[in-house]
Amino acid sequence: MTDDLPDLPQVDGAEREAISLWVKSRLEESERAHLDRIELLRTAGEHPSPIYARFVRLSGELGLTKSLTAKQLGISVSTLTTHYADDYEMGKAEILSAIAANMNRKAISPTDPNAAKVGMRILESRGGEEWAPATRKLEMSSKKDLPPVIDSSKLTREERDQLRLMLTRVANGGEGEPDEAAEEDHIIE
Repeated sequence: MTDDLPDLPQVDGAEREAISLWVKSRLEESERAHLDRIELLRTAGEHPSPIYARFVRLSGELGLTKSLTAKQLGISVSTLTTHYADDYEMGKAEILSAIAANMNRKAISPTDPNAAKVGMRILESRGGEEWAPATRKLEMSSKKDLPPVIDSSKLTREERDQLRLMLTRVANGGEGEPDEAAEEDHIIE
């Protein structure tokens, strides 16, 4: 295992030994703390237990899921929900309360550069309708919704004359086939 460690030229044998002993002691301390926690949880007694309640409250503050918290405690989610749901919710409420208090402090601070932005955000969410941000309604349309555009520059003179006759007839409410006399009246030479 130590074959893949790089050589450290500035660390001699005695210092290297001290470092390895320190790392070993930290690993043993971590393992001991883990075993102590398991033993403490085992001897906590019946539910609800103040030890479990404190752990669940902290998990709620940290935003851990109930299923993960139950796994860490070695209990089922239903046991956690039955006996510690209030502790979990209180943990969530405490962190939200602390964050809200900090945001309120920032919003009224005369020296904080973000005071105006934070204050407006608080007013937008809690200040009522008069502080709500302005909304604009945007209407989106696609080219499929629009009538086709006729580029008359690509039409011949005869086609333009026919188009003019058709549009005039439709605009005047006409239906059916145009009569030839009307066609001759509208042709411009």
